[in-house]
Amino acid sequence: MKLRVLYHGHCFDGVASAATFTRFYLERIHQDATVAYGGLLHRPGNLLFEGNMFDGDENAIVDFKYSPSERLTWWFDHHQSAFLTPQDEAHFRADKSG
Repeated sequence: MKLRVLYHGHCFDGVASAATFTRFYLERIHQDATVAYGGLLHRPGNLLFEGNMFDGDENAIVDFKYSPSERLTWWFDHHQSAFLTPQDEAHFRADKSG
């Protein structure tokens, strides 16, 4: 089972968020998961995510903008600018999975 953790790269807050989430996941969700990491950087426009970034059985984003990808299973962020578009926010709020 592979967990992909995407986090705000080159940022202490992002790395700390990835470490905290990883510990939680391994202790409470799936102790035998293999974890792969990817640092994300802000880019001009809305081209922040590529389809092959979500290559885990479960995929998490921490301390970074939301992605409406159907492959995203965990997302945590605290920034006011977490949604690139109103459609992204509506997609997030419509999800009732937990």
